[in-house]
Amino acid sequence: MSPWRLAVTPRWWGILGFTVVFAVACVGLGQWQFDRRAQAQAAIALLDANYDRAAVPLSEVVGAPAEFDETEKWRLVSMTGRYRAEPLYVRTRSGPGGIGFEQLAMLDLQDGTIFVVDRGWVPANADNSAPAENPPLPTDSVVVTAHLIPGERQIIGRNAPAGQIATIHTDTIGAAYEGDVYGGWYGRLATESPAARAGAPWEKPVLDEGPHLSYALQWYVFALMGFFGYGWALRKEALGDVAPVTKIRARRSDEDIEDAALDATRVR
Repeated sequence: MSPWRLAVTPRWWGILGFTVVFAVACVGLGQWQFDRRAQAQAAIALLDANYDRAAVPLSEVVGAPAEFDETEKWRLVSMTGRYRAEPLYVRTRSGPGGIGFEQLAMLDLQDGTIFVVDRGWVPANADNSAPAENPPLPTDSVVVTAHLIPGERQIIGRNAPAGQIATIHTDTIGAAYEGDVYGGWYGRLATESPAARAGAPWEKPVLDEGPHLSYALQWYVFALMGFFGYGWALRKEALGDVAPVTKIRARRSDEDIEDAALDATRVR
């Protein structure tokens, strides 16, 4: 039978439909990988554009505590104020020595607002229940420079002991303090003047695109392979290289009859 005539039979229409659905799914997954690559490239470009720029006053980048513009991520800002007495520790943070904590300090600025400063990573105690170190906060007025980082999402159901938090969710932090706390951003400490002991310093992140391009191309190859497989199987059956299932069953039935007749003769 001609492959074209076989292709229009109901059975092969169904196989073609399945092949098309498979190819569409592969193309969708490939496009998803391309989108993820584009997001990674944008993140790298933003880091390169902002991280090494000269420090500017916080008010020039973020005009009000409620203001947020994601393109300002990694900007280095300067501010002057006094730390509140008690720091806050973020649980389960990886650092130079493994799992530990990040020390957050509330900086009362000269205009009456409050900015959350992440003063670096500190190790945990033996059972990871509390920081093994507690760098003291400066008591005098300080000039701080810090890189702007967007606040993290709140994780519902994750709790922490007093003096600790699960994530740097700035709105939750702000609700616990009197004053107008910057809600969209917190800052990773770069410098402090006068200098004081803090946690492990932050280094410039190293970002890469990841394997998204190769994954995307693989999904497109899978889509093409589906059509190649369809054409190969169609041609193979049309040329008679694959016997229909009904004929195979008929031959087996005939062989069973012949074997039964032969066995009956032997018994006699």
